[in-house]
Amino acid sequence: MSIIEAEAEAIEPPLQPLPIRVRLAGPRDCEALCELLDNPADARELVLGWLESPGTTLLVAQSEVGILGVAVLLTRIVPVPGATAHKVVEVDNLVVRADLRGRRVGRRLLAAAVEWSRQRRAVQVEAVVGDVNRDARRFYENFGFLAASDRLVLAA
Repeated sequence: MSIIEAEAEAIEPPLQPLPIRVRLAGPRDCEALCELLDNPADARELVLGWLESPGTTLLVAQSEVGILGVAVLLTRIVPVPGATAHKVVEVDNLVVRADLRGRRVGRRLLAAAVEWSRQRRAVQVEAVVGDVNRDARRFYENFGFLAASDRLVLAA
C-alpha cells in the first residue's frame, strides 16, 4: 500500500445530510424536546413555557429516528418612529442532537425558520449570540447573518 492509499483510508468520508422534515412542534413533542437540552431533568418547565407562550414558535427537525433538533422563535412587533411597526423574529435557541451535528440539521432548521418568518411578513430575523460562542457565531455568519450592535443591555 502506498502512502497516498494509507492517507486516503485514514480520512473519514464527510457526513451525509440526513433526510429530514421540519414541522411545528406541539405538546406531544415535549419529552423529545427535553432530551435535546443540556439538563433534560429540569427542562420540562422551560419546554412547556415555550409551547404555551404566545409569540413563541417551535420548529422541529424530524427523521425516521425521531426529533433531531429544535429552533425556538420569538416574534415581536417593533415600533418604528415615523413609520408603521414591523415584525421581527428572533432565533432564541437552536439545538441539534450532539451526535448529529455536522449533518446540516441546524442549517435546515435555520432555513425553515427564515422561510417561516418571511411567510409571516417579518422584516428581519435576528439571533443573539454571545462573543464566547464562536461556533454559533460562525454558523449564523456562514448562513448570511451580519453583526449588528443596536441592542443595549442592563443587568437586572
